[in-house]
Amino acid sequence: MKDEQTIYPISKYDKQHDVLHVYLNERCNEYDASAEEKYPNIYVMKDDVTDETVGFKILDFTKNLDKITTIYPQYNFQSIAL
Repeated sequence: MKDEQTIYPISKYDKQHDVLHVYLNERCNEYDASAEEKYPNIYVMKDDVTDETVGFKILDFTKNLDKITTIYPQYNFQSIAL
């Protein structure tokens, strides 16, 4: 069986700074959400009205990939092409 890739509507990887920005839906942007550092270098963005998780900002992404995958297994961060 072929693994299906998760495609997030908006993801942006800044290779120079090793920062990944992921938005889980097309309606979300940084102006609609508040970010909170839940773990060192891992920011979870929540909708200001619904408190729903709408995105992530991960600093030092390549160093934190294993950690973020363990903490949030429901999101397929490894599918994002760098």
